[in-house]
Amino acid sequence: MSITTVSKVLNNREDIGHATRARVLAKIAELGYQPNAVARSLTLRRTHTLGIVIPDLMHSFFVEIVAGLESIASARGYGLLLCSSNEDPRKERDELELLRQRQVDGIVLASANAAGNTDLLQRLTSQGIGIVMIDRDDHPDVSCDRVVTDDDEVGRLATSHLIEQGRRAVAHIAGPSIVHAKRRADGYRAALRTAGIKPHPEWVVRGGFMEADGHKAMKKLLGLKPRVDAVFAANDPAAIGAMKAVWEAGLRVPEDVAIVGAGDIAHGDLLRVPLTTVSWSREDLGRRAAELIMDRLGPEPVETERRVVIPPRLVVRRSSGGA
Repeated sequence: MSITTVSKVLNNREDIGHATRARVLAKIAELGYQPNAVARSLTLRRTHTLGIVIPDLMHSFFVEIVAGLESIASARGYGLLLCSSNEDPRKERDELELLRQRQVDGIVLASANAAGNTDLLQRLTSQGIGIVMIDRDDHPDVSCDRVVTDDDEVGRLATSHLIEQGRRAVAHIAGPSIVHAKRRADGYRAALRTAGIKPHPEWVVRGGFMEADGHKAMKKLLGLKPRVDAVFAANDPAAIGAMKAVWEAGLRVPEDVAIVGAGDIAHGDLLRVPLTTVSWSREDLGRRAAELIMDRLGPEPVETERRVVIPPRLVVRRSSGGA
């Protein structure tokens, strides 16, 4: 067989007869031949690899996103390189540079902060690397696709539910200074205004997305007089930290302080007091991100920026007093 014929078989070209294809495949099996992925990438200018950068490898929220993404990517013949920024923009930059050096075809990113690394992301897109932002809506100057949830609605759903339970002194443990955390705080304030409750500045405590952040912020809130009777935390780990602080103070959840989180962390329903949360499909988020990046890498790449919003919904459990 000629090199051209064998190459056409390996690349599943349609202009090869069945008998010829069968003979080539039989010989490949006999020899145990495996195509050289590096050589193929040099010829095709594709590595069939996607880079994934998420803030936390231990957070089930992001693990479920990656699972949804992988289901689409693997079906299209793409492998994944998974990286974690640990919510550190400097480490995120290092990981992005590593993925660039590995010549990944595309990157799916849940950004660690609002402003840093915009220059690098713009350089990556200019080099033809497809980028999809997931969950977080930062870097407005970067031309890319985005898959997010309606974070204003997340804040409104959580806060309105607490108000409907009769709570009037509703506090908020805010996330870091990134866009989707700010939008959740905006939704919190909007729900208070709609209910005719004047937001008190001391009711909002800057925390973060980790359990320790929620614990520290809740201890500060418990020192307020009069005491708050409900808390909306920016995500579930922060809400879990807040519950621990309430129990350490000898108080009860939800009788003394009702608590709602966001993200619907795995096993949140199995906590000592099951956690009320705002949920959206992480699997859908991952799948849609994969579909968007595959569209950009296809034979007829999509040029326009696209934005997909996965709608949130309230999941009521005991921690808010609504179950």
